[in-house]
Amino acid sequence: MRLIRVGVIFDQKVGVGGGYHQALNSALMMLKIKNKFVEPIFLTTIKKNISILQKHGINAEYINLSLLEKLKDKFRREILNKHIINIVKKIKKSSSFEKKLIKYKIDIVYFLSPNDLSQSLEKLNYITTLWDTCHRDEPEFPEVRDNKEFERREENYKRILPKATAILVDSETSKANVVNRYNVDSDRIYVMPFIASETIIRKIGINKTKKINIQKKFNLDSYIFYPAQFWAHKNHIYILNGLRLLEIKYGIKISAIFSGNDMGNKLYVERYAFKLGLQDRVHFPGYVSDEEMVELYRQSIALVMPSYFGPTNIPPLEAFKLGVPVLYPDKKGMRDQVGNAALLMDLKDPNSMAINLKAIIEKKDLRERLVNLGYEKYKYYQDFDHTKILNDIFKNFSIKRIAWD
Repeated sequence: MRLIRVGVIFDQKVGVGGGYHQALNSALMMLKIKNKFVEPIFLTTIKKNISILQKHGINAEYINLSLLEKLKDKFRREILNKHIINIVKKIKKSSSFEKKLIKYKIDIVYFLSPNDLSQSLEKLNYITTLWDTCHRDEPEFPEVRDNKEFERREENYKRILPKATAILVDSETSKANVVNRYNVDSDRIYVMPFIASETIIRKIGINKTKKINIQKKFNLDSYIFYPAQFWAHKNHIYILNGLRLLEIKYGIKISAIFSGNDMGNKLYVERYAFKLGLQDRVHFPGYVSDEEMVELYRQSIALVMPSYFGPTNIPPLEAFKLGVPVLYPDKKGMRDQVGNAALLMDLKDPNSMAINLKAIIEKKDLRERLVNLGYEKYKYYQDFDHTKILNDIFKNFSIKRIAWD
């Protein structure tokens, strides 16, 4: 079978949340499938990623794209007239981005995130990753509407999805959405479920004893945990309302720790906490290390994740691995990810969060049952054969690849 050289594009910045961790997980999977007919070549347009990937055993090459090159490539994408394209090709055979890839003798490009750079590929085939189509599910949020983000995503997906050799999605819900919304053949869409962050899992093995006392560090008793960037769709406000109801209706007073970077909504969350009188019980540590993240999970009452975006997310999987109960939205796709291993919340009613927390706090057997079910669910996702899917895609492509020089 012909050797296939795969250009693996890692273009996620550290600290961007689940997107970075999922891209890293996928990159590490590519290391595992290096074999007789697949040779991965790791590439990035973010220079800082080189040293970060090296720490994980991945040797990557830096592709430097100047602003002028990016603008030229963008202009080139818009040319559809065949005669004009031929004239342009006489001046420059390929786009700047594709030319740099061709130097590595790459056969197919694997984008670990939904990158619009794939629009610049004219000769090379590509695989693209699509995490979600939440801009269509929840178009009301400012991060979807501001600066024409909705229009940018739609234009990018409409261009890159139909042309892709393969599209990797997180769930059957996402697969159905891509087929229905972008008229893509289902045979080209492959479901590869998210798995828990590889860096977090490694720290679990190291941190067998508690190294950070969270209660002492933040001067609190019991707390719930939510690791999420401060976007409006992450719905921190729901948790604040739920905590207030838990105190007023059921006499239970607990804290919350919100880790994550500010994406424009943090000040609003802080002010809302003050408005409800919760300012002393809500903590904002920002971006935390993997070591501290493990302990923030472990020592919490539960992971409470009322995000509107899905259909799947990484934090529930990390919580399952760490033996932490999960409260998760009762939404299509999201409930499928956790099954009976989590307590579901009605995002229209924060009292449902309060009721679930009360049950976890007061019923030890419920907590134990959720922990056991969570570990089973975690094991299902970790045992899922992601590498087989990638190998099948590359094998199918290699059969077609022998048809041209």
